[in-house]
Amino acid sequence: MSDFRRIALALLVGAVFVPAPPAAAQAAPDVDAVLDHLDDLYRASSSHAVMTMRVERARGTRELTLESWSRGMDDALIVIRAPAREEGTATLMTDDGLWNYAPRADRLIRIPSGLLSESWMGSHFTNDDLLRETSYREDYSAEADWVDEGDERALRITLTPRPEAPVVYTRVEFWLDERWVPSRTDYFDGDDLVRTMRYSDVAEVSGRLLPLTLTVIPTDTPSERTVV
Repeated sequence: MSDFRRIALALLVGAVFVPAPPAAAQAAPDVDAVLDHLDDLYRASSSHAVMTMRVERARGTRELTLESWSRGMDDALIVIRAPAREEGTATLMTDDGLWNYAPRADRLIRIPSGLLSESWMGSHFTNDDLLRETSYREDYSAEADWVDEGDERALRITLTPRPEAPVVYTRVEFWLDERWVPSRTDYFDGDDLVRTMRYSDVAEVSGRLLPLTLTVIPTDTPSERTVV
């Protein structure tokens, strides 16, 4: 065999058996594009939905029937339709802020920005979870990287709040699949995981893939949860 053929064969064998680069070498996408996607995930020019919220706590389980409307980025309304004792209770978001309506008192009460992270109607969801007063693009600095989770690849978006942002978590981590569909969000206070939001029942709605079920699980009481 000529020297040329030996060299050519060696190069060919080497090319065949050179290991593929690790999955982590995949380039991360444009972070701002991902943040815009997350901000717009459950928003549209207009929307209307009826849903059930199940709150599971140590003292018992309760269910609420909710009706919601949204228009653009700034206007949203959630009204409790059942049970009867809470019927008509509502939360309204406008470009002027966030408000709660108590039908028994017939009063509209403004929610200060400092209470965005407080529980919504005794659930594990916060006011900001449901009405999204904050923006991932505007209120957080972000980094993106690919992570191997078992046999699957996940895009991890690590969010750090800007100094002026009305949020209490020191770090938020979104875990997305390769289609940018979220599987979970982890919320941290310092290095401590405070709670996790899990996403399931992915379906195509108006041309976009959306998780239709959201579950919030607090870390300190993992037997509790709220499911929407």
